[in-house]
Amino acid sequence: MSRVVLAAILAATAAASGACSSSPFGADEHRPTHAPAGSAAGPVPTSQQFDRPFPVAGESWDATVTLSNLRIVPASAYADTVLAVDVRAVQSAGQPEIGPASITAYSPSGAQFERIEDPAGLIPDPLVPTVMTSPGQGIRGMVAWRMPATDRIGRLEVTTPRTLASVTVTLQPVDPAVQTTTSSAS
Repeated sequence: MSRVVLAAILAATAAASGACSSSPFGADEHRPTHAPAGSAAGPVPTSQQFDRPFPVAGESWDATVTLSNLRIVPASAYADTVLAVDVRAVQSAGQPEIGPASITAYSPSGAQFERIEDPAGLIPDPLVPTVMTSPGQGIRGMVAWRMPATDRIGRLEVTTPRTLASVTVTLQPVDPAVQTTTSSAS
């Protein structure tokens, strides 16, 4: 009985200390962006949120990335649905290189969506691969993917040499073509 009580007290203390964190981003912002000594080198997985900057890192650079405004873009050039997201990256140290290949979209089942290599004409400001060279330098742009019409978006991932940041999509973007059709019918 005393072991059960002790376990319950420890669990409650751990939950309370995590819930009282002063960080609005949760515990992920305190995770190291480099591999601990003695472990295999590679990206450190983190869970992130839309519209909040999160850290990413390379071999000798650091930056912050913000993903926002996930949406379906009307496009007659593709039979599939076209998804787009706004990307903002700001250099913190070194010379980060961020581009569309750094961001990947997946279905809830884990199927990777095909990134549109040249989305000019579909989205107004495509993200182009850029090396940021001065402190505080930032870039903005959009990345687009083809998603089968019957599928849903599950998550976006930002991958750099030392970071694997995953943003889970909980609210599906609204297709403007469907929204226009249903509002016209009412």
